Amino acid sequence: MEHIRKSIINCLYEFSENDDTLIIELNRLIENHGKCVYPSIFQVLTHLDLEVDRARAHWLDIIEHRKKVSRLIGRDISLRTAICDYFCSVHKTLNNPVVVEIQVFEAKTHSAKYDNLTGLFNRQYFDEALEREISRAKRHKNNVSLLFLDIDDFKKVNDTYGHLAGDLVLKQVAAIVQGEIRNEDIAARYGGEEIVAILPETEKARAFIVGERIRKKIFETPLFYECNHVKITISGGLASFPIDAEEKSELIKNADLALYRAKGGGKNAIVFHSAEKRRFIRININNGVAIRTLGVGSIDEVRGLAKNLSLNGILVEIDSPIPIGNRVQLEISVEGVDSTMLIIGLVVRLEIYESKRYDIGIAFVEMDDSTQNEIYRYIFDS
Repeated sequence: MEHIRKSIINCLYEFSENDDTLIIELNRLIENHGKCVYPSIFQVLTHLDLEVDRARAHWLDIIEHRKKVSRLIGRDISLRTAICDYFCSVHKTLNNPVVVEIQVFEAKTHSAKYDNLTGLFNRQYFDEALEREISRAKRHKNNVSLLFLDIDDFKKVNDTYGHLAGDLVLKQVAAIVQGEIRNEDIAARYGGEEIVAILPETEKARAFIVGERIRKKIFETPLFYECNHVKITISGGLASFPIDAEEKSELIKNADLALYRAKGGGKNAIVFHSAEKRRFIRININNGVAIRTLGVGSIDEVRGLAKNLSLNGILVEIDSPIPIGNRVQLEISVEGVDSTMLIIGLVVRLEIYESKRYDIGIAFVEMDDSTQNEIYRYIFDS
């Protein structure tokens, strides 16, 4: 969203002496980036926080209002004048508007809303935004998801390389988070090494995918400080309105509890809130699975019966053992999913429970995005 705001401000400066061209350019931004531009225009020019549909209606009304007033007085009026007159005389939203140079206004606004180090929104703005998004979700019966992220072993980075390295890590993590979310999402520095992301109109399964994408990107992105390779991972907790909480404080608490579970479970993971005490939700299933070991000493295909499934792995009953540590390819048939899911996994558990019958636990290692999405949907819809 910040890059859209900057584009609007650039248009205001570049076309300050030609309002017809200014309106054309602002409309072009709307065409290129969508309806989310409408609220940003009013945030920049009036400091009003408007919902998308209301902002769009006001924008169209203001363009017509400018044309009407210009005809009445016999000369073109500026867009800013039209906006001020519209909100003071027609819609009567502004009672005592103040005229101020936009550069001065933006400097004050930036310091009040943004964290100086990371460039993300600050804690105060986050609190206001989360309250606003929950209220909007209640009105429109939508979902809002909250993702709590914490840099793993951040103190060790500061102690080993110094606080300048810690600042660099925070900046890079913030940039990755900002780059992996949508324009309408809100990322903020919650405090210390904690970053939060508000994901409006996003159900838990979709938010989990976003969190996993961020986690993977941070894990795979190299960071160097004074020729030292600083390896960074994050842990995350996820909670969603209304399934996990209906009020702001409860949503924050549950996302934080999920983060605590992620830390306790070994870090470098995204965990969502659930009433269960497991690290991951696990559902019982009764589906056929084909298993083929990979690498040296591979065996013929083994057919098994899946007993339960989580986002992280599967428990399968088979009639011949596969040793722990073996890398395997799984073909899983799931009711309601059109195609067989192909997943690479690692055997992490082997138990015999009766003569020639075994339970093996397989942790998922590799799968494509479409398969991952199908598993998320299947688990959350069950």
